[in-house]
Amino acid sequence: MEAAAYSFLTVVIVILTLELLAGLKNIYVKTESDSELHENSIAAQHFIESRLYGASSIDFVIPEKGEKTLWREFSKGCADEIGFKFDNENVGIYINRNTKKLFCIINGQRPGYEFANYVSGMRVEKVRDDSGIRLELLFEKNGCSMETQSLIFVRNSPENI
Repeated sequence: MEAAAYSFLTVVIVILTLELLAGLKNIYVKTESDSELHENSIAAQHFIESRLYGASSIDFVIPEKGEKTLWREFSKGCADEIGFKFDNENVGIYINRNTKKLFCIINGQRPGYEFANYVSGMRVEKVRDDSGIRLELLFEKNGCSMETQSLIFVRNSPENI
């Protein structure tokens, strides 16, 4: 009888210990995912702020699963690619939805270089008389998500866009 009680208590303690360890692992995975999302969102925002704020115009947007649309004809929505003009240089950013990576391309040279991971969505909206763009990026990993937003104004007047 004592052996059965001892075995029962041992099994209960082992099960509780395993449940505790599983819970701690889940907390660790969530914390690690949140941290990686935060790091990637900061890196993406820094890249966008340092590289794209000097644009002379916004050329086009390719809506999610859509056709290339000139900037003057676009208002807002989810996008797969955005094209910017820097004097004589064409620069674009695009999302690879399969790998959840964000890339920058210069003068059409694909695949370009990767500057952010875990990007699952990109929303674009015109601001201030078509002279700027609000860019929202959605980052997702292991059930965690984070959004970052950048506001980019171009150097030329709206009629040149």
